[in-house]
Amino acid sequence: MGITVGGEGWTVVQLDRQKHYDDRFYGQFLGTREGRDGAAEWIVGRLFDGKSADDGFRDGEWAYSKRFAGNPTADNADAALKAYVEMAYDTFVWDRIFEQRVGEAIDRFWAGPEVPGAPKLAAGWQESDAGHRNPGRGHTILLPVHEAKYSLLHFLRSTELNAKAYLMKEISIARHQAVELVREATGPIRFEYGYNTYWLAADES
Repeated sequence: MGITVGGEGWTVVQLDRQKHYDDRFYGQFLGTREGRDGAAEWIVGRLFDGKSADDGFRDGEWAYSKRFAGNPTADNADAALKAYVEMAYDTFVWDRIFEQRVGEAIDRFWAGPEVPGAPKLAAGWQESDAGHRNPGRGHTILLPVHEAKYSLLHFLRSTELNAKAYLMKEISIARHQAVELVREATGPIRFEYGYNTYWLAADES
């Protein structure tokens, strides 16, 4: 989305608003801004109920909100995503792929804009445990940097249960650290998260 709302400068990452059977529109938005400690804060806001798709904000404000701060950026975002999905039942915008779509919107936002002239990279992941006869894996072709980062963030999100990082707390980086590695990447990277290996590479390996 990328629009800014409210006097506090929240950037809208995702917004849903739909007409309900009572002929009124209901909706909500997910936003973020840079926090004082450097970690991004997140907000889950319910829009005003109204008569059109465009009257959810009034003078840039909304009905009410929940805010998530004081933790690493990815942890704030994960908590906000959970609250955003819960709110979707009350605003009648939930569907079977709602959480997936919002997760994709967050990852797209984190991947950032196109970087003109940057070398292309491929994103990939693989189960690290040598005991697997046919380890799970996935990778992309060479892509523009922002698309490769988006793909790797998607891999990280979709394989989180498979990675079983909670079993390796003493030796694995945390999810928020893995996300930051991808967000800040400007070239090839490789890291272990739980039982999986993730990478951005200059070839399609």
